[in-house]
Amino acid sequence: MQTITKSSGIQEDFQLAKLIDSLMRAGAPQDIAARIADDISRQMPQVAHSKHIYKIAKRLLRKYNRASGMRYSLKKAIYSLGPSGFPFERYFAKVLSHHGYSTQTNVVVKGYCVSHEVDVIAQDASGKHMIECKYHNDPGKNTDVKVALYIHARFQDIKKEYERAPEKNGIFSQGWLVTNTRCSGDAIAFAECAGLKIISWRYPEDSGLEKMIEEKHLYPITVLQFPDRRSLEACIAHDIILAKDIAVIPDAELAARVQISEATVRSLKKQVSELCIESAHR
Repeated sequence: MQTITKSSGIQEDFQLAKLIDSLMRAGAPQDIAARIADDISRQMPQVAHSKHIYKIAKRLLRKYNRASGMRYSLKKAIYSLGPSGFPFERYFAKVLSHHGYSTQTNVVVKGYCVSHEVDVIAQDASGKHMIECKYHNDPGKNTDVKVALYIHARFQDIKKEYERAPEKNGIFSQGWLVTNTRCSGDAIAFAECAGLKIISWRYPEDSGLEKMIEEKHLYPITVLQFPDRRSLEACIAHDIILAKDIAVIPDAELAARVQISEATVRSLKKQVSELCIESAHR
């Protein structure tokens, strides 16, 4: 029996079916996913790290279809937005905008006791939502209950202040905890009890972060292959965070704005086209 060491350090038995499922979620047909999973199983040592499996899977998947390879790297691409959490906050605000919310980032909001710097304020018909983004560079690090307690307390302070004059201030209806990894069981239990909304990787099952991204093809630009890190960081600095945003900027303008060659621009746009067209047909 082959064993996988996960990023958290936990070891578990290698499950071929689980690997096939992850490859199919990236867009590979079942027969291709099964063939790739078999290849990986044959190449694996008796004990392997999940990072090693990921690298082999991504390489083999890209040979089948470059767009599927990009989608398979979605979780890692979000880690690559770092090292600070600020690009993730801006990225999630853009995701929300495409889901019908109006958004603001890094807003100082007066609470009943103290003022709070809020990562994202999102508004829809139900009111305003105070959103705190907990970004992790380490895929093995979960968000624990202490973070959920802290965010809920901040939301209650803001809500109390705004309830003084809701007709003037609007209504803060809910606090959100958003993270690019997973939340602990205690964090989820507390959130469900207290009314704090959690959006994390694959939670809630039908509307987690991965689902929100895939549903409208809102991939971060970090899924694309850039010639160097400087070019990528230049795009992020110019608020080009969604891969699909690259497609709507004229070639010469994009090249001048982020100081990259037009050949690089064409390469990036080709990748975006493959990614969006393939995703639309899934």
